[in-house]
Amino acid sequence: MGPPKIMYQRITLSCECGRQPFKVREIGLTPDRQLVIYWRCSQCRKHVYIVKSLADYWRECPSPTGATARKPSYVSEDALFLKRVGIRWPEEDETHY
Repeated sequence: MGPPKIMYQRITLSCECGRQPFKVREIGLTPDRQLVIYWRCSQCRKHVYIVKSLADYWRECPSPTGATARKPSYVSEDALFLKRVGIRWPEEDETHY
């Protein structure tokens, strides 16, 4: 029978030194709905805690079509320039017909 086919997006983890964890020691939830991932870095020996809101992870979940649920982020200098000269992105357009 084989493993079930579940679509998921891998959560990328790394220490400040850039090393990915060899082994995650703990995964937990906080009372204010945040996911906590803990490990000890094998390179720099630091204790690493990643804390992120479950709502943020939920927004990043893959859709059945393979695209992520979050909207694109336009924060480059070019995007800021275009916004200053009046060009708007489709999701900023509030015109209703």
